[in-house]
Amino acid sequence: PTPTMAQPPPRRPPPPAGNAPIGRPPPPPNNARPPPPRPSALPRVPVAPSYFDENHLPSVRFQPNPMTPEAERQARRRTCRFIEEAGQRSLRMPRVAVATATVFFHRFYAKHAFQEHDRFEVAMACLLLAGKTEESPKKLDFVVRECWKLRRRAQQQQQRQLSQGGDSPSMAGARPPMMPPP
Repeated sequence: PTPTMAQPPPRRPPPPAGNAPIGRPPPPPNNARPPPPRPSALPRVPVAPSYFDENHLPSVRFQPNPMTPEAERQARRRTCRFIEEAGQRSLRMPRVAVATATVFFHRFYAKHAFQEHDRFEVAMACLLLAGKTEESPKKLDFVVRECWKLRRRAQQQQQRQLSQGGDSPSMAGARPPMMPPP
């Protein structure tokens, strides 16, 4: 007897064009028109470009005691330094969360005056909210406790400098001014 070879099973017929199941119409060709856009429920309102002139900020226009633009810049700088110090050193938050807190702070005071809200309390709220936003939340009592410790330390250092005859707290650690040429 001769060995017989096994025969392969018969092949199935190829699927219909467009990979559509049998009995359904094929999908439309790619050159078909897209559906018309849906009407939006809200009308489009033109928005003016947003920029801030420092003479039109709320703190500068606040009555009865407006701030000068220079005083507002200084308050912003000092509070941002406080946010950086509290966020990175005291609260050990990631850099992204501290940057987000700074943005929240600037956006808040773009619409509100410094005279209306204590800037350190706003800074604490910004740190708390930024921690939650950037997935590194801290407990409220921990944020408040650490921020007050930092603020108290800074106030004590400022009082020591003033009692020792220092010029101003903003000059702490600054280099002496250059002498004018003779």
